[in-house]
Formats: sequence, structure tokens, C-alpha cells
Amino acid sequence: MTRWFVLVLVAAVGWLTQAGAVWAAEPVGRYAVVVNKGVAAGPWGKVVKFLETKHKAKTFAYDKAPEDVRKDVGAYRPRYVCFVCPPTEDFPAFAAVANKFCRTLDDDPYVDAIWGILTGLDADHAMELATAEPVVIRRAFTKTLGPWLNWVPEGEYVTEWTRDRGELGAKKVGTDFAVKTGGPTSDADDAKLVHKLLAEDSFDLIIGSGHGGHNNWMLMYPSGKGFLTAKDGKLAMTASGVDLPLAGKRPKVYWAVGNCLTGVVNSGRNNFKDSYALAWMKNGTRQYVGAVQSTWYELNWNMADWFLKQEGRWTFSESLFLLRQWSHYLLTENVVTGRDREGTAFTDGIFVLYGDPALEARVEKTRDPALTETLDVRETGVKDVVRMTYTVTVNFVGEGNKRTAEKFGGWRIFCHLLPYQVTDVAIEKSDFAKVVCPGETLIWDAGKGLKVGDVRSVTFTAKRVPD
Repeated sequence: MTRWFVLVLVAAVGWLTQAGAVWAAEPVGRYAVVVNKGVAAGPWGKVVKFLETKHKAKTFAYDKAPEDVRKDVGAYRPRYVCFVCPPTEDFPAFAAVANKFCRTLDDDPYVDAIWGILTGLDADHAMELATAEPVVIRRAFTKTLGPWLNWVPEGEYVTEWTRDRGELGAKKVGTDFAVKTGGPTSDADDAKLVHKLLAEDSFDLIIGSGHGGHNNWMLMYPSGKGFLTAKDGKLAMTASGVDLPLAGKRPKVYWAVGNCLTGVVNSGRNNFKDSYALAWMKNGTRQYVGAVQSTWYELNWNMADWFLKQEGRWTFSESLFLLRQWSHYLLTENVVTGRDREGTAFTDGIFVLYGDPALEARVEKTRDPALTETLDVRETGVKDVVRMTYTVTVNFVGEGNKRTAEKFGGWRIFCHLLPYQVTDVAIEKSDFAKVVCPGETLIWDAGKGLKVGDVRSVTFTAKRVPD
């Protein structure tokens, strides 16, 4: 008799109850730690050893550069790669190295591992991040795209746009996001309100956009005189007549979705002691996604299609990984041209995740996901060969300028993370125009945008790569 099982991907791994999320004891896939030999031999060695124990990780220590161990890491076929770096690293340069490293572990153009950089103000701070417990996102704060709050149980919104000064919004449990007027009409009042909200230390997710720098975030866009600034690992809200310290302990993730430069951490005259990202990571943030260069293209905003709109199906780090796969499909298949192609390639290379890439940080389910996805996996009777049937049903099509929005016809291209790496993929039946499976990712292209109610599926055989 053929053995079989079905994976139905719901809003989180585990059951979600009114009391909160109960996380399944799902094993972490192969985990590689990449670190300089000198760093591993010093105080940061305890961070490396802890990751080895926590994730049953294998460490790859290099003499001069990560390239020294790239082939060995590729042969290991990790699901996760964690670069352990002291804060004195030149992070814009290192981010480019790490990005290329994780795209060249094999010979296809796609990303080969979910990766992140684990750093901190010192080794003890890095240990705090390494020991982080899962983060369940129930309450969010955003300074951009208030309707995103419809995908979390509750949250608060304050506009970043000077043209919309005074606009506020809130999402309460069991209700839809609602906009209201009567908010701040000056930079000083805006700084006071944002400080009041953040000082409550009640958010599991913070989303920032607009202008940013190595050590600060400008609260209004495109211009303003209110800032949240980092110095010596501490945060302060400043504006005319305003100077308020800000601190927090609540575990959270920070998504600098549209900010320039807040992910720099350390480079030249930009000293890590005044890093905006590290200051937040000293104040409860367990993972931080930010840019190491000035960003002018809105690629990273599409990460919401996985992280928010699938209702906890994917973690924060998995969502960034799947966005990268999606981006590389657009480039490889020449879906984007001209300025869009330039922006996609550039932006893919400048966003970095700081923290443990295997950390479980997910949205708690509050509604049906934008897509219902199922993956049926059955043994074929041939050693290590399985038959997979992936099915997607569209429940929601958004508005705006994102490529899954109504403007672009709906969901044309999307990515799904498989439970393990596969090779020798053979399509047996498909409703899609094209399907590719690099490593442990399924990327589908419907040929045209899918609308609400549309259903598509693909059945294929593949060889499971054993651990």
C-alpha cells in the first residue's frame, strides 16, 4: 500500500487558540554557522557554540573571507545560514558578500538558504538574540500603509505623509482597520504621539518607512524635523521642544520596509555604538530587517504578501527569503525590464535580516489568508522519490502598486517553501504557465493574474534530498 501524508498550511505551525499560539515542535533544517576563525576563537565563540547546540548546527570557520568555505557550505545543503559577526564589521560590504554567498551555494540563479547576520553591541548582546524565544505577532504599529493592519489582530497607525498630516488609524480585535482624523498637525506633536504609543511597549511588530540613516528615522515623509535617534545603544525621540527617551523590553520584530540606511550598523564614520538597528535590538527587537544602502525602489514592500497576507504561514525570515526567490524569478525570466529590472536587482541586494534566521516570528491568525495553499505529499514506492500536488485558491486581491494587486491583474507569480530540498523535478500535470523548483522552493507563474476564487494546481515527482 502506498504510504502518504498531507500537509495543509494554515496560519501558523500549530493550533491557534484564544489563549494564544501553540507552536509545533517542528525540527529546524540543516543550519550552517559561518564565522571568521579569529572571531570564533574569542568572546564570540560562546555565541557560535550556543547556535551549534540549539540548532544542531555545523560551523564553517574561514580565514580571510566567507568565500573560503562557500563550497563546503554548499555541499552541506543548509536550510539556514547564520553569519556571526562582531559589530565592527563593515556591514554594507559584508551584506553584499553574504547575499552573493547564499546565491552561489549551487549553480542556479536562486537563493540557496534562508540567511541572516547575528551581531550585537557585544557578544553578550548577541547571546540575548541567539537565545530569543518565538515571537507571536498580535499587535503592530505602522507609520505606513495602515490597511496592512487588517492582517494582524490589532494595531495602531500614524501617517508618515506630510500631505496627510492628522491622519490616524486603528485596528481592533474582530473589526476592520479604520482611519480617522484629528491626529498631530506638527512635527513636535507627531513625535510626542509616536513616542507615547511606542513607550507603552505593547507592540510585537513595528513597521517604519520614509527617510532613515545609520542612526535615525525621520518620522514624516518627504520632509520633517521629528526624529527617533540612536546613541550608545539608547533611543530618543526629538523634535522642536521635544527630547524624550524611549526604551522597551517586549520581544518584537522590526521591519524598516522603506527606510534608507537603518541597516548599516557599522561603516566608516558610522559607528556601531550609534546604530539605529542595534539600539532597537537592545530594546526588545529579536529580528530587524533593514537596508544597508539608500533605497529608491519599493521591492521590499512585497514581502507583506508572505509575512502579513498569509496569516502566519511564513515566518519573518522565511518571508524575506521567499521575496528574494520571487525577485530572482522576475529577473531570470525577464518579467521585469528597464527601471523595474534595475530596481529589483538593486533592492534585492541591500536588505538584510539581523538576528537568528531560524527564529519563529509569525503573525497570529485573524482572518482567512489571501491564498489558501495545500501541499499533498505521497511516497511513490521508489526510494526518496515523492509525488507532490500543490494547490492554491485565491481569497483576496489587493489594491495599490504591488505586483499582486488588482492593477497588475492579481496573483500571477508566487513562491512556496517546500518541507525539504528536492531534485529531478518532473511535472506530471499543471494548471500554471510555468513552475520551477530550485532547492526547497516552488515558484509558480500563472501566466496571468489570478482573481478571487481562482484555483490552480500542479502535480510533480521529485527526489527528496536526504538530511
